[in-house]
Amino acid sequence: MMEFFRKHKVTIILIILVGFFGGTFITGFGISTFGKASSFDAVAIVNGKKIPYKYFYSLYNNAINSLNHSGKEITEELATATKNNIVRTLIQDELIWQQTKDYGITVSDTELAYDIQSYPYFQNDQGHFDSRNYYIFLNSLMLSPKDFETLRRKQLAANKLKVLIASSVKISNSEKAKGNEYQLLQEKANEVINAWFEEIIKKSKIEILLSDDKRAF
Repeated sequence: MMEFFRKHKVTIILIILVGFFGGTFITGFGISTFGKASSFDAVAIVNGKKIPYKYFYSLYNNAINSLNHSGKEITEELATATKNNIVRTLIQDELIWQQTKDYGITVSDTELAYDIQSYPYFQNDQGHFDSRNYYIFLNSLMLSPKDFETLRRKQLAANKLKVLIASSVKISNSEKAKGNEYQLLQEKANEVINAWFEEIIKKSKIEILLSDDKRAF
């Protein structure tokens, strides 16, 4: 089983890292420098809410280990890009999570359980959820069930919000005549979501605490 997770960890980590925007491109949300923090209790503070350092530590180390197992050379540039992507994703997820509360969007325990149990990585040969596989995965990722489920709950709520925003997008008859209606609708929805998120960033206070000192890793 551990060999299975070693082979598929990159794919499994995407369960966590695929957040609100999926394949859309977010502008104006760069991370170029890091502040200096004296402790590892938080990687960033978003509108007064701390993002636990342990989330970053787990995702970063497992991402680097996965790249190592795949034979990828871990250059300083790749390590920095990986770190930045994870920090950006965690901040993005927290920002959107705060917005879902304002919109009254919730994720029930039943919805969360169904989401987790639906992943084939956590199922046995008969296609049923196997708690042993689940806990082996969590141990390999160095996350508690509560921590992993918190991350997933945030992203499920974010997906609901994405659908809500996208549902307001319409295309005109002249736009429909230009080509693939679904593709046009998707592109327009992405533009609306990106513009909405950029406004959220402008109104938010984001403080990155993670030290850029390589000894932290």
